[in-house]
Amino acid sequence: MDEPIVIENLSKYYNHFLALDNLSLKVKQNENIGLLGPNGAGKSTTLKILCGLIRSSSGRVIINGQNVAEKPEQALSNIGAIVETPEFYPFLTPEETLKYLGRLRGMQTVTLKNRIVEVITLVGLEKWITVKIEKFSRGMKQRLALAQTLLHDPPILILDEPGLGLDPRGVVEFREILEDVGKDKTVFFASHQLTEVTQICSQVAVIDHGKLMVYSNIAELEKQYNSLENAYLELTGGVS
Repeated sequence: MDEPIVIENLSKYYNHFLALDNLSLKVKQNENIGLLGPNGAGKSTTLKILCGLIRSSSGRVIINGQNVAEKPEQALSNIGAIVETPEFYPFLTPEETLKYLGRLRGMQTVTLKNRIVEVITLVGLEKWITVKIEKFSRGMKQRLALAQTLLHDPPILILDEPGLGLDPRGVVEFREILEDVGKDKTVFFASHQLTEVTQICSQVAVIDHGKLMVYSNIAELEKQYNSLENAYLELTGGVS
């Protein structure tokens, strides 16, 4: 698919509150897109609809040619996601958790066993693979969340503030992992960290009050506004 993520005229009401207002954008294959906006702008709502966690009030989302609302299983098989703060069963270990999640996805035993070792190593949790998650910090849970996101090697990653809870070293390592795995994947990435976005993403979509303010190449925005920060502040009325 040339455009693995297609969002068309997406609106979402929570009772009488309009969280998304006729949002449309298309993400090209193997592009890394940063989704920016103030708190309450509609970022998490957008990602939840993309992942089939909530339904839109109108409009549609197409993932790899499949309508998420009509064929969620087919559409979501292409996605690895972190949405909001990840939580896991505290009495399980990372190994047990990933084995359980892999089986839910229909992964074969031998493939799954090898893949668990690969993703655990990738996120730096090798020493913790048999430790119960109840002993994990928030940052360690975030690393495990990335491991489960990558477990089935999906072509599309949808990430909501994936660096949340990580210390500065962890943020750098997390960014390096995303830069590496994102080379042959499509990444749709919501964050408040503009520096993080500029280092991972080629383009940004800025939304405010549920509306798309701009969808553009980062270099072009920096040229027009002198910096991505200036662009963000001007487009969102200076609210962060």
